[in-house]
Amino acid sequence: MEEESSLKKRKSDHQSNQASETGQEIVEKVKKRRGRPPAEKLPPNPPKLTKQMNTLVDMVINYKDTLGRQISKGFVQLPSRKEVPEYYELIRKPVDFRRIRERVRNHKYRCIADLEKDIIQMCHNAQTYNLEGSQIFEDSIVLKSVFESARQRIVEISQEDTDAVGGSEAVGAKHLNLESKI
Repeated sequence: MEEESSLKKRKSDHQSNQASETGQEIVEKVKKRRGRPPAEKLPPNPPKLTKQMNTLVDMVINYKDTLGRQISKGFVQLPSRKEVPEYYELIRKPVDFRRIRERVRNHKYRCIADLEKDIIQMCHNAQTYNLEGSQIFEDSIVLKSVFESARQRIVEISQEDTDAVGGSEAVGAKHLNLESKI
């Protein structure tokens, strides 16, 4: 009888050990996950906001100076880590137009102010890394002012559109340039 009870006890001990090992395996699997958690999918921005952001980025990228030179060319892609490692040692938040376009496409910017922060960061990075008076330093100043004026124009246009849709005939007529001259 004692042998039966000891046999049952051994079986129950063995089963509990298996259960605890299975539990440990699950815990270990959870612990083994490393790296950054998957990015959560953001809901899309309203189409009007996305269109405004794309228009702003296009206006800044396509801007040409008085000589017809597209000044954004140095900002389209970051320098290679292999070729210019000191850039990444000095610049904590590298940003370029390629990343900005990707962030607009993936709805990472929730408002135009978020887009503006990255444009300003990109210009600040250029001014931090490059010498004052260099071509890219001067281009970054121009790009920042081009963005600010383009943003102001986009905001004014969207306000006029909102006013015109609001039913104000005088503003709507002004928007369409249909004011009669008396």
